[in-house]
Amino acid sequence: MTISVKRTLVAASAVASALVIGLAGTASATTFGFNQTSGSGKAEISGTYEYHVSGTIPQTNEKLYSGSFKGSTAKDKVAGDGYEAVLALAYQDWKDGAWHPVKNYVAVVNGTKSWTFKNKKDVKAYACDRKVGTTKLLNCRAAW
Repeated sequence: MTISVKRTLVAASAVASALVIGLAGTASATTFGFNQTSGSGKAEISGTYEYHVSGTIPQTNEKLYSGSFKGSTAKDKVAGDGYEAVLALAYQDWKDGAWHPVKNYVAVVNGTKSWTFKNKKDVKAYACDRKVGTTKLLNCRAAW
């Protein structure tokens, strides 16, 4: 009898939690700090990443995400070696009714920046090296 009552209470609690989450929908956000060095160890990125569900695509019922990067930094750990630190992004961008992949988007070079985004999914940040005067990213390592 006691086990049956406990199961019922757990099930009722789970349903109540699901309803609260469902009602909250876009209101709840996930926030976490990140820190990573490039494969060479010459570049370091850090900052705070936040995202939340901001809508759904009616045709597919897929979620759209919006959020921000705050205090995002790309730090050159070996100054004067001919390489710079890059915080690069990869993500899927919802535009004109379709997902468009974006890779190697350079968000920060040797500095700090904050920004917001909307209608994205699969966002990933990378710590990379880049030879000064070029656009090719080297030794990239994912922050998450």
